Amino acid sequence: MKLLFSKPDLWNAIQMVQSSVPTRSTLPILSNILLQVEKSGKSVPRVRLEATDLEVGIRVTVKAEIHREGRVTIPAKKFGEIVREMPDGQEIEISSADGKKVDLKCGKIRASLASLSPEDFPVIPEFPQQKSFELNRNIFRDMIKKTSFAVSTDETRYVLNGIFFGAGSGELKMVATDGRRLAFVSRESGEKAANASVIIPTKAITELQRLLQISADGEQSTIRIAPFDNQVSFKWASETEEIVLVSRVIDGTFPNYEQVIPKSTEITLNLRTPEILSAVRRAALFAQDRGGSVRFSLSKGLLKISANSQGIGEEEEDLEVGYQGPDFETAFNPAFLLDCLKNSDSAEVRFEFSSPLNPGLIRPSDNARYLCVVMPMRLQ
Repeated sequence: MKLLFSKPDLWNAIQMVQSSVPTRSTLPILSNILLQVEKSGKSVPRVRLEATDLEVGIRVTVKAEIHREGRVTIPAKKFGEIVREMPDGQEIEISSADGKKVDLKCGKIRASLASLSPEDFPVIPEFPQQKSFELNRNIFRDMIKKTSFAVSTDETRYVLNGIFFGAGSGELKMVATDGRRLAFVSRESGEKAANASVIIPTKAITELQRLLQISADGEQSTIRIAPFDNQVSFKWASETEEIVLVSRVIDGTFPNYEQVIPKSTEITLNLRTPEILSAVRRAALFAQDRGGSVRFSLSKGLLKISANSQGIGEEEEDLEVGYQGPDFETAFNPAFLLDCLKNSDSAEVRFEFSSPLNPGLIRPSDNARYLCVVMPMRLQ
């Protein structure tokens, strides 16, 4: 095998696949990146870089000058370090005569790395184009951003360790919950044939967010999604590469989230998002004890936001509101409130309460397609 890359293209591709390489593994082959020439009949020769931890696999296809075809594996960490330190503005040649050693050349620089047999590298499934549907990439990324913070980290409740993604009847939905809060977002689907009902694991969500950010490519860019068997695949392209991410899905039934969303409300407050966000941030500085909370105290025309912490002190702030009902008090985890408020794109946010012990509902005032449900904390 003999390949010639521009440094930016190769370095960018390595960065994309490298995070899928496990830091520790009983299988030495998983510490490697697989390089192979793509055999797709395309007019422009391209090379695939692949890495996997057996849960998530990433494949990046980049342009290269192909002098001799072949496939090799290269130790991922050292490969990345060497390419990063190569001089800019020069091409990098990668070659292997016997598959046991990989040679790298860049100008007058020469290096070689030991290689394992590519036959031992796990197969990352091809993207099932016929089973896929297309979405706007920015919409998909925004839906992940609006829900990922609510994913549970409790491994004993494994079905909550990811985002539920549903598509059907011209609508897309994402839901995440850790049992104490829930985030829900929906969007219209541009493709009526879109159909999915899967739980995407946290690892895949994290990788998607990272890769979609790296390859941001305009408002009209798209992503193709293909749920199949016990996996889900994602494919999109940028100016210089094509990216495919394949992940196992969480095997289980996601809870009936619609039962958690309050159907009735006694109190509705419309507040300016920057104002309430700043107020909660200040109060959170005084709610840093384990189990610390921010208290909402309502009276006619006034919302008092307060917090106190033994050994630190206390803070309170008054906001004028159009409330004319009886006095009302409730308390919430400030981190949960901040996560909801930071992801509201609206200038105004609506709080809905029914009682101090029932969940509170937070949603943008002008967007019924996004909401957060937050369980209250016991009033001290």
